[in-house]
Amino acid sequence: MPRRLSALVTAAAAVATAAAVSAGGPAAAAAPPTTGAPCSSATTVIRIDGLAFDPPSVPAGGTSTATLTATNCTGVDRTVSETWAGRFLSGSSTGYPAGCPVIDPLPRSVTFAPHEQVATSTGYLVFPGCTADRLRLTVTVSQGGVPLASRTADLLIG
Repeated sequence: MPRRLSALVTAAAAVATAAAVSAGGPAAAAAPPTTGAPCSSATTVIRIDGLAFDPPSVPAGGTSTATLTATNCTGVDRTVSETWAGRFLSGSSTGYPAGCPVIDPLPRSVTFAPHEQVATSTGYLVFPGCTADRLRLTVTVSQGGVPLASRTADLLIG
């Protein structure tokens, strides 16, 4: 069972992403993680196991929780930074949809024990007057200020 970290963001609706984290050093010579697929590379530090919204679609005024699950592929403690950045979108427009807030990035520090799986969750509220058709969330994972990987997902609104 993964360790779980949670936050609720009441400023906006959700789009979540996950991030795959790779670093330039070799992985420790220890047993592979006990959950998910084996770590695939000697340079993989953090493996992203999944990213999902629950529920995957909401009406304006609804909430959804995005969960990012990742595993430390090494035999040493790892501390990484996750930055969750969301933006409401509507069709092919590049502007901000009416009634939707601008979402500030949410930074958080996550520490993994050796071979530990961690699930990080963030809840998002879609304001009732928001005219967007989706919330796009990008999660970027970095270590020591260096972006390692990012993933993007959309929460459907309507």
